[in-house]
Amino acid sequence: MTPLPQPVDLARVVTSVTRPMLGVSFTPDPADRPWVDLVWRAAVLSIDGERPLTVGLSSNEEGCAALGAAMFQVSRAEVSDDMLSDSLCELVNMTAGLLKSHMRLDQALGLPRITEPGRPPVPPPPPGACAVVLRAEALGLVLWVFEGIA
Repeated sequence: MTPLPQPVDLARVVTSVTRPMLGVSFTPDPADRPWVDLVWRAAVLSIDGERPLTVGLSSNEEGCAALGAAMFQVSRAEVSDDMLSDSLCELVNMTAGLLKSHMRLDQALGLPRITEPGRPPVPPPPPGACAVVLRAEALGLVLWVFEGIA
């Protein structure tokens, strides 16, 4: 079974797409940094199958607006509520596709969904569970991959 990529490797893979497209770079997140302040809105996507995974992306209101503006190439003032959700869903979908390809998983991607506002999108993984957490500090984005389905 292919293990989850190391955080630095996943950050490199995701950034190779997000930097040219959106000007956003991801780096590994230190495990002890809380991100409860970055759950204003979140999108999650499940990859069901032999190796179930959950991919998610969350941020605060400012980060979501910045992502929406970058993705839709509009000013922050022009970003609608639908654009906020669509940009999160699109980036989580792209990440899941990159992860699936990188890990050579023959599993179907689920559809991204927006979670309940203001709450952590999934419970923290139990100690010892496989998880990768990345941050894009410039936008206040947290991108994570957990083993299992949320």
